Amino acid sequence: MSLSGDRLARAEARSALARARLAATARELKERLKPRHLLEDAIEEARRLGESGAARARRHPFAVAALVALFSALALRGRRRRAQEATDKAPESLPIDRGYPRRPRRV
Repeated sequence: MSLSGDRLARAEARSALARARLAATARELKERLKPRHLLEDAIEEARRLGESGAARARRHPFAVAALVALFSALALRGRRRRAQEATDKAPESLPIDRGYPRRPRRV
């Protein structure tokens, strides 16, 4: 199956055009995947998400307050647990201040 001269020239032209488009696409992808561009895209996306999050927070202030209270309680709970574990591991000879008055020891 051979192509005539005119059909062959058109096929070669289409092939060259396709190669040129593929090369342009490869150059564009190479440019877009540079770390600088990836960082710029990530910053822009974070900015967009932050703006939409801020708008949502303005619409639902009580939900935001509840989340802040929940995270604060969880953070304090973990802190108190670590402090309690540290006092439980302390040697008996050291005085431990647990924040409440000590009862006198019986003799």
